[in-house]
Amino acid sequence: TASDIPALNQAIKAMYDNPGLVTFQLQTNAYKYSWALIPISVPFVWLLFPFSRRFHLYDHTVFVTYSLSFMSLLAVALTLINAAGAPMVALAALLPPWHMYRQLRSAYALGRCGALWRTWALLFIAMTVLILFAILIAAQSGG
Repeated sequence: TASDIPALNQAIKAMYDNPGLVTFQLQTNAYKYSWALIPISVPFVWLLFPFSRRFHLYDHTVFVTYSLSFMSLLAVALTLINAAGAPMVALAALLPPWHMYRQLRSAYALGRCGALWRTWALLFIAMTVLILFAILIAAQSGG
């Protein structure tokens, strides 16, 4: 056995037995629960402005929603560009941080220094949120 956890062993066995079904379940659940990215993200974005009286939960929710919308559209555009045969790896790597920086500066009226350190923090926040979302999707697909 690969693990002492029976549920994990069952999930691993299911992946080996029918990888297509497991992939389908993961894709379906990712689509179905993608809305959860907003409430997962908002508390982390609040940490960029702790105890600020200037910005409220609504502001962070709008920021996160706009940011996720842009990233979704970027993923669609890159998929279509890649399907046309033009690899856009540099664009995929550079555009999200640039967009985060510009959005932070504009939405929160920040200076360059404030927007820069928050952009770096937001990149780590985004990775944390993606990991938490992946755990949620894996848990839903396994159950």
